Amino acid sequence: MKKIMKGGFKLDEVSTAQREFEGQIKLINALVSAFGVSSKNKRAMIGLERMNIMDETTAIDLMLGDPEVDKVKCPVQDKLIIRAECLDYSGEAKHRDDCAGCEIGIATKDKLISK
Repeated sequence: MKKIMKGGFKLDEVSTAQREFEGQIKLINALVSAFGVSSKNKRAMIGLERMNIMDETTAIDLMLGDPEVDKVKCPVQDKLIIRAECLDYSGEAKHRDDCAGCEIGIATKDKLISK
């Protein structure tokens, strides 16, 4: 961006920056839409909460970074944890029965454990 602002730039650098900004604008629009839906429709908010997208006390995680640090809502612990903690918790022998069949745990294992 510094090169673009100074005037010494290449067309591919401008294109890359433009794509990045367009992606950020789409994500912001999605965030605003989700809050709009939640403010108008209680049932939609319940669905967003069940899908671990958004709830009343948590910001939306757009899952752009490392999936290991994505936050998910653990139904057993009834709190937000990162996927790495989910994997550790469900891997302990004393928690295996509690976590058996958990959709979030299955998705976490798919994302974090390579096949």
